[in-house]
Amino acid sequence: MSLLAIAWRYLLARPLVSLLTLLGVALGSALVSLVLTLRAETNRTFLAESQLVDCIVGAKGSPLQTVLSSVYHLDLPPGNIAYTELETLRKDFRVERAIPFALGDNYRGFRIVGTDESLPTLMINRLGGEDEEERPLFALAEGRWGLDVPFEAVLGSTVARETGLVMGSTFHGTHGLLPIPGSAEHPEFPYTVVGILEPTGTSQDRAIFTRKDSVWVVHDAEKALHDRLFGTAQSTTPEPEVAAAEENPAPEETTELEAAWAFAPPSTEATPRELTSILVQLRSSGLRYQFAEEYTEKTNTLVAIPIREVQRLYTNFLQPMERTLLLVAYVVVVVAALSILTGLYQAGERRRRDVAILRVLGARPREVMAIVLGEAALLSVFGTAAGWLLAQGALVVFQDWVAAQTGFAVRAFGWNAGELMALLIVVGCGLLAGILPAWKAQGASLLQDLQS
Repeated sequence: MSLLAIAWRYLLARPLVSLLTLLGVALGSALVSLVLTLRAETNRTFLAESQLVDCIVGAKGSPLQTVLSSVYHLDLPPGNIAYTELETLRKDFRVERAIPFALGDNYRGFRIVGTDESLPTLMINRLGGEDEEERPLFALAEGRWGLDVPFEAVLGSTVARETGLVMGSTFHGTHGLLPIPGSAEHPEFPYTVVGILEPTGTSQDRAIFTRKDSVWVVHDAEKALHDRLFGTAQSTTPEPEVAAAEENPAPEETTELEAAWAFAPPSTEATPRELTSILVQLRSSGLRYQFAEEYTEKTNTLVAIPIREVQRLYTNFLQPMERTLLLVAYVVVVVAALSILTGLYQAGERRRRDVAILRVLGARPREVMAIVLGEAALLSVFGTAAGWLLAQGALVVFQDWVAAQTGFAVRAFGWNAGELMALLIVVGCGLLAGILPAWKAQGASLLQDLQS
């Protein structure tokens, strides 16, 4: 019988202790694997997605807030900018694409983004790898782009999966960007689903895209209703549309917003149009810092550079948090290693007579030591492997939930150099924990152990 087989028999002889020790190693390994996998996936998606566009033009305020609200749909925007900025940007020779975003409503927590026909032209060549050719970010799984008719909507893949909306479904937006209980819906402005997008692996999977006029129409009507209910002192002379509405009042069965619509039709030029932000892809990414500085100086806007803001966020917040979690994981590993040491030491005390008999039968001290180290190796290797499988299984179970909450596509059962090195350290800790019991076993007194 081989020495490793003897070590395996020793482990089977005390199943409960071996199982608990194995569980401790597995939990420590799982936590290490989970933290390192999430860190790698964060680098791959969060940092890479920040390079989707070169700059974001938004209202004065926090540049990080602008990036999180426009690229990741995770925060509230600092304000609005004039629609005329879009035409100014499109005339700039340095700008390849300028994509407008108009926010204001949500559906079940997913933001309704008003944009135009420039969105489908958004190109990407970074998320899939450095060697990948430039390609469109968006691809339709079914339907068509509904950016030429108001109140037609195209759903991101996560939105379609989480809400159950299908082609031809209708839904109503809710006021505000966050799903707050009691928020007012807009039942008089239904959206119709005309397209569903393929998964992109980015936060855009959690967005609902529509024509920007749709967002303006809803809020024009809302403002008109507010003015009608609470009054305004801006002008004592009614506008032609207002006079026409007073001569032809809305029927009683119409809602207040429907009646208010007569006061602010979508085609009126009296209402200055605004955008939440404008996503900008430059002809050369090397121009981003110069462009941001110059455009901010000459306009009443803020130009945020996503990659810079996300790197700051990662360095100042995410990275320290990851290190803390990794430290906790290694503490668990040390505790598991101590449990291996304790278990093997106690087992060695109980089987001193067995070891002595092996010595009498011809086993050399180094072979006795190898048996004990074999037990430690089996516990470490099997525990680490079980922990890795546990971590990857958890990622498989929760990856859809993570994607729905953050928009990040987390891949399971992948390898990276950092994770492999960390798991080898876990195995090494287990082997180190077996050295003391092994040394104790091979150095015991043969006569005393036979008489015990």
